[in-house]
Amino acid sequence: MVRLISDFDGVVVDLSERYYRVYRWRLTQVAAPEQTLSPLTKEEFWALKRRKTSQADIGLRSGLREDQLPEFKRLRDDHVHRLENMVHDRLIEGSLEALTTAQSLGWEVMTVTMRRYSELDKILQLHPVLQDIFPGDRRFCLPDSTDRNQDFYQKPLLMGESLARLRPKETTWMVGDTEADIRSAQSHNIPVIAVLSGIRDRQLLAAHNPDFIVENLWEAVQLIREQVAS
Repeated sequence: MVRLISDFDGVVVDLSERYYRVYRWRLTQVAAPEQTLSPLTKEEFWALKRRKTSQADIGLRSGLREDQLPEFKRLRDDHVHRLENMVHDRLIEGSLEALTTAQSLGWEVMTVTMRRYSELDKILQLHPVLQDIFPGDRRFCLPDSTDRNQDFYQKPLLMGESLARLRPKETTWMVGDTEADIRSAQSHNIPVIAVLSGIRDRQLLAAHNPDFIVENLWEAVQLIREQVAS
């Protein structure tokens, strides 16, 4: 049986609207009265995020002053992951079909995500169909008390803890959208497919040498089918 390990954010759900709304709100909170700003469009903002552009650079491009940047960043850190903002997360087109196809093929489907428990529970409440795809024993996330600030180092540890609870499988694949996902798979000798539907662009993903890069989870599932059949 094939085991499909999927990251959640950027693979199953799209975070761009949440991040963009919080960005626009932060500008209104930081700007001085009568200050002229130049807010980025959503497309411009998300392209910068996918290139790992710093909060300082995004703030300056938007018309903020240097002295306003620390508060601009603080508001991001305090608000972007708040549960009330997660209502803006949306399923990525084709992700649900990809997961149900994997299940119909008899694959074991699970998610390993850097969301905290309450954050994962929130999105599952908003999209109940995902609760059946990822039952409780196939959801691996962080405790609510976890300080999440080092994904590149924390995600491989979470992956190891997750795999330790499961029976070994001859064929296991990882699908993710960040360098942390790629490193997690590589550290456990799991082939990894990077997708372009998330928060990193092709150039950044390619620098970490995933086995494949495809557009989205649907293409990843089709690729795994081909690899397993060959």
